[in-house]
Amino acid sequence: MVVSPADKSEFGIAFALLYGGEPGAPSQDAAEAFQLMARGELDADKLLVARSGGTVVGTVLFERLPGAGAVVWPPRAVGNDPAVEDALVAAAIDRAAGAKVLQTFLPPELVELGAPLKRAGFKHVTRVWQMHRAVGTTRGRPVSDLTFEPYSECSPAEAQDVLVRCHEDSADCPELQGIRTPAEMEAGYRDAAPDPARWWVARQFGDPVGVLILGDQELSFVGVVPERRGQRIGRALVEAACAISPTLNLIVDARNAPAIQLYRSTGFDVIGAREVFLRLPDISAGALPKKDSRF
Repeated sequence: MVVSPADKSEFGIAFALLYGGEPGAPSQDAAEAFQLMARGELDADKLLVARSGGTVVGTVLFERLPGAGAVVWPPRAVGNDPAVEDALVAAAIDRAAGAKVLQTFLPPELVELGAPLKRAGFKHVTRVWQMHRAVGTTRGRPVSDLTFEPYSECSPAEAQDVLVRCHEDSADCPELQGIRTPAEMEAGYRDAAPDPARWWVARQFGDPVGVLILGDQELSFVGVVPERRGQRIGRALVEAACAISPTLNLIVDARNAPAIQLYRSTGFDVIGAREVFLRLPDISAGALPKKDSRF
């Protein structure tokens, strides 16, 4: 058995395996993925296939992400052959060498597809809620002396410092605490929210107390430094985001009860869920030290 990138002639059977359906009548997801690959918008080197005797017997898809991350879609093998699945996951991990965070998000009804990932060292760490807010009104009172400064106008050291501190002791995927450097954290958010005009540092009495990052109708990140939590600053940041973009989507760790309560109270509703699998190597040089994680 040999694992290598798929040839264009193998896209049909590979995506049919990944997403269901037949090569000649693929599912909608398979058809969309095929079109992306055919247009060159999805690198063909990211689609690996296992061949036995010249026949495709399995496939896996992975993608490197800015910010030292990578996504691995669960492998699929003809007959659900564990040996083929394990070889595919191993090949994807090898090609993602250097990534500090390997992740997979699965709908709850497909969580069993994560079994090959778990055999390769991934852990099923949590569920995240997908939340949506339609146009509505906010009900909070403004926080006195809270101002917003464009992130790009802060000194790079100060901006990175407050971004890092906003992640400390957070209940949103605490497993990632200390894995990435400040620059890698920034790069990850820039991928989701590339417009620098939609990044802000919140200040109170001149002190940096929080960060707000908006993508295209996405609340990409909102955080408050640990020593200022519980003072309604987080609510003020969420309400500011809603005032800028009345229709918003976000993803929140199901374990983060205070954040979920805040989002619900500002008009967000749960519209979906994903199961999160992570594979984390040892902390690399330059990363932050791990801390106990609690909200």
